[in-house]
Amino acid sequence: MTQLSALEIPDALYTQIQGMALSQSSSINEQIVTLLQRALDIEAQRQSQAKILQDIHQARWTPPAIAPDSVTLLREIRGYDF
Repeated sequence: MTQLSALEIPDALYTQIQGMALSQSSSINEQIVTLLQRALDIEAQRQSQAKILQDIHQARWTPPAIAPDSVTLLREIRGYDF
């Protein structure tokens, strides 16, 4: 396992992590690793969702430029001449 040292953490953030570690009966190191893993999981999920949305957008059907709009089609079907 790789060790990370000389990491500067603001005091307030360290206190929060320390409190979380105490409440979950884990070490500060374990808590930091857990928090980092959660953050990475959330980011991976966000990227996956963004990719899915991009694929959906690219696969969306668009009518040809010469196709009449729906209002025009409805008027023709209903026999309106405006």
